[in-house]
Amino acid sequence: MVYLLRRLPICFLPLVLSCVPSWAGEAEIWSADLTPGWLDENVSAKPRGNGPRVSYSLNRTRVWANGITADPAQGFRPEAVGHSLGAKLQLLRDYNVLVGTELVRGGGFHGALWSNATWEAFVTRDWESLGGVTFSFSTGGFVDGASRGYTQSVSSTLGVPLDLALHSWSTELRLSPSLNLDAASGDFSTSLMSEVMGQTQLGRPTDRLKSVLNVTLGYGLAPSARPVASAKVELRITPNL
Repeated sequence: MVYLLRRLPICFLPLVLSCVPSWAGEAEIWSADLTPGWLDENVSAKPRGNGPRVSYSLNRTRVWANGITADPAQGFRPEAVGHSLGAKLQLLRDYNVLVGTELVRGGGFHGALWSNATWEAFVTRDWESLGGVTFSFSTGGFVDGASRGYTQSVSSTLGVPLDLALHSWSTELRLSPSLNLDAASGDFSTSLMSEVMGQTQLGRPTDRLKSVLNVTLGYGLAPSARPVASAKVELRITPNL
């Protein structure tokens, strides 16, 4: 360094001397104790992630499986029969309209694997002004990827409360018409199901378990079938939260 200063002209000495403090400052930085206080005074840090976070939610997605075993290798073996895996997505948050697809294995050693397109829509209404009358409407269908067939079903339910003199029982009359169309086979069918439902709660309202007894008597009519009478008794036990 001394030899270099001797060889330089005098006019370059101020420039060389001005660089010496910066070298000394760098030496002080490397030799200083890196304490939290020293870092706060001499180092500026910019936190990351200040922008809006992108979140994903699957609460509007339905996934189902039929015949899939716990072993992944056994799920779609060639000898599998009636195995399916599908999902539906609710496109609009405020409307119950779902579309999706389904993967199906027909079965047999040479069984084909194909997909179906599915859709579903439903709506429910409760009219308190009419004494608690309820109405529900649903429709759904799919296109079979193997036979290129089209199937559509439409059903609705009208519930009318009945003011019967039954102690601790609530009763309701339900009318459920339905319609089914199979474009591949040309099958068109309709039916009407009428049911009288009764419900009562067993035990006390303060019990740890809530027991509800449902009794249903129904009678179904269809143009292409004989009338069908049905009776159902259901006991439902749930925690009383």
